[in-house]
Amino acid sequence: LPAKPKIFHDRESELQDILKVLGQDSPRIAILGGGGMGKTSLARGALHHPDIVPRYEHRFFLNAESATTSVELAALLALYIGLEPGKNLIKPVVRYFSNRMACLLILDNLETPYAEGDSSN
Repeated sequence: LPAKPKIFHDRESELQDILKVLGQDSPRIAILGGGGMGKTSLARGALHHPDIVPRYEHRFFLNAESATTSVELAALLALYIGLEPGKNLIKPVVRYFSNRMACLLILDNLETPYAEGDSSN
């Protein structure tokens, strides 16, 4: 996991909103904004927050910028979690995360594969 952000100012309101959603069942959150707005720091702040660490036994943080399709994203995730390489790893990756209770997966820079035209998956 990346370290907790050393400098984290003026984002408490957004962090509290994220913590509230992460306290619900099966939460999904998109942190949107322009470059340099602090999206990654906000996600890392939530990842290491004392309310989140005990709730989510399995926490993952992956920079998805190098993936340009859902298949490439699945391959990147598979490598990150230690699955065997293969042709199409979408189902094995989904199965891996589905079999883990209390799992928090942060996909940083997901807009890169999403914007490259494979947004339907």
